[in-house]
Formats: sequence, structure tokens, C-alpha cells
Amino acid sequence: MATQNYYAAVHVRTASGDLATIYHDTSGPVGMPASQVRAAAEKAALRQIPDGTIEGSRVSTDGKHH
Repeated sequence: MATQNYYAAVHVRTASGDLATIYHDTSGPVGMPASQVRAAAEKAALRQIPDGTIEGSRVSTDGKHH
């Protein structure tokens, strides 16, 4: 089964007001919806900054199939 690399940058506002960017790289099936990659990345970011709030996120892929 072919896989593809996906990258996400999630911007999280900390409880103290700072803005942090958490990077989440993963691989998955080719053509995985951006919404699915984003949801996983945001969930992982909030595990790292539990009292944070998501300010925004960006998802991309390298376009290569492995």
C-alpha cells in the first residue's frame, strides 16, 4: 500500500498568552483528507500544551508516494 508524508504546523495560544507553533509530521495513506491530518495534528498539539487554544493550523504534503 502506498503512503504519503504529511506536515502540519499548529499555532497554539498558551494560558499565559504566548503563541507557540507545534509541528506535526506523519505518514498515511495517499490522498488522506487535510481535515483528518489537521484534526490529528491539533489533538497532538493540545497534548503538548493542555491549557492552550488553537489559533490556526496549516497542512501540506510532499506530494511523493512511498
